[in-house]
Amino acid sequence: MNSTHNDKNRSTENSSFGDNPWRAMGLIGSVGGTIGVCLGLGYWIGSKVEGSEGSGYGSIVGMAVGFVIAVIMTIILIRAFTGGKAK
Repeated sequence: MNSTHNDKNRSTENSSFGDNPWRAMGLIGSVGGTIGVCLGLGYWIGSKVEGSEGSGYGSIVGMAVGFVIAVIMTIILIRAFTGGKAK
């Protein structure tokens, strides 16, 4: 069959996430930015909370909390980009 024939019959409401490369690139950029910001803020807040004690655990705990938040935000982003149909 002709590929243009398939494109004309494709329903926009049933289109998959992979049909639009710009949406995929937007998702990848959003996920990367979210992970970077969450880890950076977690490190910074953890080091500020730790203060001058100097044990080094505050920044590690902050990064761990930032990572957990990044995973949650990534799931939310994927669901938003896919219209709530994330598998």
